[in-house]
Amino acid sequence: MYVLLIEPAYRNKYPPIGLMKIAYFHQHIRNDHVFFAKGRLPEGFAQRKWDRIYVTSLFTFEYKATIEAIEYAKSLASPDTYIEVGGISASLMPDEFERDTGIRPNVGLLNYPGCLGLPGDECIDELPLDYSILDQIDYKYPAHDAYFLSATKGCGMRCGFCAVQRLEPHYIPYYDIKEKVRCIDEHFGPKKDLLLMDNNVLISRSFNQIIDDILELGFERGATYTNPRTGKVVHRYVDFNQGLDAKLITEEKAKRLGEIALSPARIAFDHIEDERDYIRAIELCAKHGVTEMSNYLLYNSEDFSGKGNHYHADTPENLYARLRISLDLQTRLNEMRGSHQERVSIFSFPMRYIPLDATERGYIGTHWNAKFLRAVQCMLIPTQGKGVGSISFFEADFGTSQGNFVENLCMPESLMRLRGHFVEKKDEPPEDRNVRWHIWSEKKSEVEEWRKLFRQLDDRDAFIKVIADNEFLPEKLLRLTNPLWQKLYLHYLTIARVFKLMDMLKPDSPTFKTLHEYIVHEAPVLYRKLRKNMIENQAQQVGQIKAYSGFFGRNGIIDLLKELGKEGFQQDAILKTWARAYQKNKDGLFDYSLLQLYRRYVDLDCLEERDIALAENAIVTLNSEALREILYRRFGVFKEKVAGSRDAEVGESFIKIAEEKLFQAVQLSFFSFVEG
Repeated sequence: MYVLLIEPAYRNKYPPIGLMKIAYFHQHIRNDHVFFAKGRLPEGFAQRKWDRIYVTSLFTFEYKATIEAIEYAKSLASPDTYIEVGGISASLMPDEFERDTGIRPNVGLLNYPGCLGLPGDECIDELPLDYSILDQIDYKYPAHDAYFLSATKGCGMRCGFCAVQRLEPHYIPYYDIKEKVRCIDEHFGPKKDLLLMDNNVLISRSFNQIIDDILELGFERGATYTNPRTGKVVHRYVDFNQGLDAKLITEEKAKRLGEIALSPARIAFDHIEDERDYIRAIELCAKHGVTEMSNYLLYNSEDFSGKGNHYHADTPENLYARLRISLDLQTRLNEMRGSHQERVSIFSFPMRYIPLDATERGYIGTHWNAKFLRAVQCMLIPTQGKGVGSISFFEADFGTSQGNFVENLCMPESLMRLRGHFVEKKDEPPEDRNVRWHIWSEKKSEVEEWRKLFRQLDDRDAFIKVIADNEFLPEKLLRLTNPLWQKLYLHYLTIARVFKLMDMLKPDSPTFKTLHEYIVHEAPVLYRKLRKNMIENQAQQVGQIKAYSGFFGRNGIIDLLKELGKEGFQQDAILKTWARAYQKNKDGLFDYSLLQLYRRYVDLDCLEERDIALAENAIVTLNSEALREILYRRFGVFKEKVAGSRDAEVGESFIKIAEEKLFQAVQLSFFSFVEG
């Protein structure tokens, strides 16, 4: 029998445990031929006739990718191919999968006779994993060198937000993991770590036996492992990956956890109502030598019942409070420890709640909004998945108080990335430091300008409703009537949308007057930012200079040309765009095509110092005709220089078009002869 196992093409940390058990069943018990694909098969395998195809599933928000994998499986199947779909999301949403694929998924565990329609299939859930299939794909799982096992099944707590009660409804207090480890060692070689997938190991009446099994397998505290390929000796770790229930940690259980190579101890802090139990559990673990700890902090959730309690929907404020509690606890525990004792580390991982039947990630909880959720995601990016464990990083990234945290959640995403202190670099040349300092100062000024406006709000909640959808458009700003809100909202627009707004505004409108006064006089950092974009954005369109000119007028163009002059008018592509805009709009303030011609004069040393001074004055006074006159007077010199620096044919064409530009009233683009 030829068997194909398919895991959808989503990114995941751990290998597909269910498929690895099925692989062991087919390969080591039935002696079938098994192939594994991540997403799709390599070229050449798709034409094979498959007797059975299994497709697994993971999170419900990966629904689309899973459906694609199932459809791919169907495309490989012949009329007599048996296709089986299972896994987490398929078990949680069997009706939806059947509706969209025509295949009824296998719900729950593979632990009953006939679950796959094969003799002996009731044992699959208790089988070891077949690690050999991982060598058939290029995808590398971040966690792979470990025994993936369960010493128990189920949970028993029945928390409203959790899928375990539906996936593993019956609690089984003990499985002997020792024989599975020996089997894996024999067939696939020893593994470095022990990753236990138990959903609630502490509730087991056989907890002490489970710890004894772990010790017997060589995972005592301080245990080491010698890599068979490199000979390198490293520490081994035990990880109860699904977490330890703080309510169930007692002095005795903490003592036993301290006997094994537990790292980290994952102790959830999902609800602020569990604060007392959480602190007690951390203190007990630290007391008995468990020094590496982490926690998951559920946020964006709703009202739930579980563990005999009722939990209220979380708020941004209590997410911050839970993070602060963990970090303050870490500080206090380390202050109590002697210099010879290992330091306590507690890493926090905020985890966004998504309902069990959600097919996408967009769910928004009662006390949250799209802007806040995106902001938390941005705050977590610097952690690179390693969690929040430093008080200095926490206060710099999340804030120094609950109010400061909410303020940071409201901050425009572009400004969130600009926060932080200036970092000194050892042996950095002063000129390089000055450049970095200037850039940092500009960023800091922009952030502080936003904070200044935000802190002037009388009704923050009302403004938060305006930004809640995390969609920022010029049209929305035009609907605002409060001048403070208009200024504040301006910071949320991208540069491109700011220019679009400028083009939309009518010069006699109150909004135009408010924003013009604000940008030019009240927030010069924004004015500098817009000018910088004008002279650096090589991809800008004709409409951008038109919008800039219409909004800032003559003074704005003068300021812009002064900036451009510092670089010697070297930006050919930008000048070309501006010249096209001038051609389209004959009442423009300046003929930008003359600037490039002027630069050619300078490059060829055609102008005397007095001519250069007069030309620069003509440019900053927007006097196109004066500049044209200066270039005309020195045209003879220019003609000679051009003729001597280019071949005759190109030189003749070059000079002819320059003559037309300088001698005729018709405004021609200098760029046409540069290109021709």
